[in-house]
Amino acid sequence: MNDNKAKRITRELTPEEQARIKQNRDLIAKELPDLIARDQMRKEAQDEPTLSGELRRAIHSSNLSLDAIASHALITPLMLDEFLTGERTLRSDVMDRLAIALALHMQRAT
Repeated sequence: MNDNKAKRITRELTPEEQARIKQNRDLIAKELPDLIARDQMRKEAQDEPTLSGELRRAIHSSNLSLDAIASHALITPLMLDEFLTGERTLRSDVMDRLAIALALHMQRAT
């Protein structure tokens, strides 16, 4: 019988490896508050009961990557990210291209 379990190999880290790990952990700790704040902005913008909020929800639920969506809409990934966090509004022609990229169809509420 073949046992396919992964075997864990452990060893002591060199001082250089330990220093690099500490440096990376420090960078992550420094960036984390900003990432948490941007994520909260993204959630709040997505929950807006507006056309922009609906478009943001469609983007988040899409199977396409953000880079692919931005490319289809002829905008930069940064512009898309800023729209998703509510830091940027988009012109109507850009919103139209996003809707086309996401295959969205507008329907009048009754």
